Amino acid sequence: MLTVRQARIEDAASMRELQQLAFTEEGRQSGTRDIPPLQESVSSIAQHVQHEIALVAEQHGALVGSVRGVKGDRGYLVRALIVHPEHQGKGTGSLLLRTLEAALTKPTRVDLTTNTSMQGNVRFYEKHGYQVQDRTEPQPGIVLAHMSKHFACAS
Repeated sequence: MLTVRQARIEDAASMRELQQLAFTEEGRQSGTRDIPPLQESVSSIAQHVQHEIALVAEQHGALVGSVRGVKGDRGYLVRALIVHPEHQGKGTGSLLLRTLEAALTKPTRVDLTTNTSMQGNVRFYEKHGYQVQDRTEPQPGIVLAHMSKHFACAS
């Protein structure tokens, strides 16, 4: 059974391992390992777990996904929605995203950035109500879609 819970500080190392595994293909397709998810440290993830919103998905006691949210000036930012490659396409990412959105305090807007080289990323977020606001190319071969979802009624 798939469950989602609040991340704990002791989850940080496993979250980083999962992040490395999940983003290795993105690095390969982008032609570089110099992308933020592959460079992030365990201590950075631990800081996030302590001070921001961090959720993990578990199945049979194993970590199979995670998502982090950050409160910003204009709303919230989805930071690193990660699903183990063997669990992609099975609803884990959707469950994590919906659970994160439900945990946000009075959201009016949620932003995220996704690498368009990963086929299906933009479509996944569009399915959940996010719209592309802009595209940028921070380095050759990496095109990022900056997406937002607006909440009509902050509750």
